[in-house]
Amino acid sequence: METDYAFRKWKRLAVFWPVLCVIFAVIIIWQAIQGMEERAFDAGFILIALVFFAIGMSIRRRLLKERGHATVLTTATIVSEGMRRRPGKRFFYPQCEFHIGEKTYCVTSPVGYGMCPVSKGKKVELYYTPDNPALFYVPAMQKHDSRIAALLCGIGVAFPLIALFAPLLRTLFYFLEK
Repeated sequence: METDYAFRKWKRLAVFWPVLCVIFAVIIIWQAIQGMEERAFDAGFILIALVFFAIGMSIRRRLLKERGHATVLTTATIVSEGMRRRPGKRFFYPQCEFHIGEKTYCVTSPVGYGMCPVSKGKKVELYYTPDNPALFYVPAMQKHDSRIAALLCGIGVAFPLIALFAPLLRTLFYFLEK
């Protein structure tokens, strides 16, 4: 029930904000045609911000989807930080072990982290899907992903507003310089 509401809210924002940003970009391009050449840069600024917004919203959608499917709570132990190396970088894919009745499951995070949000041997809450325990989420790790999604969506919301008010800001800075 709560997840359904969150998905409806996500869908509204995922559609509403990009449409509003396209309207902003059209207004800015129209102003550029009217003789404000620097406004063309502002339109590009909005379109780039939409990329950040889209990435943030896709992360948010994944988090909501995980919460919607994984509903059974258990306690898991982090058995490995699961470090993988790529040229010049390393990523951590934490592995969790938990028990359901007589069976033991060892699952690996589908998301890699530059810095592991949980340490080996730590006990964490884990929600899993009753039909498929391989579908899970760990709130301690989701908290990190949620922050990243909020940051990206924030950039996607703030930058178009800055671009929309850029002529006013330019005028203000122009008068402050004198």
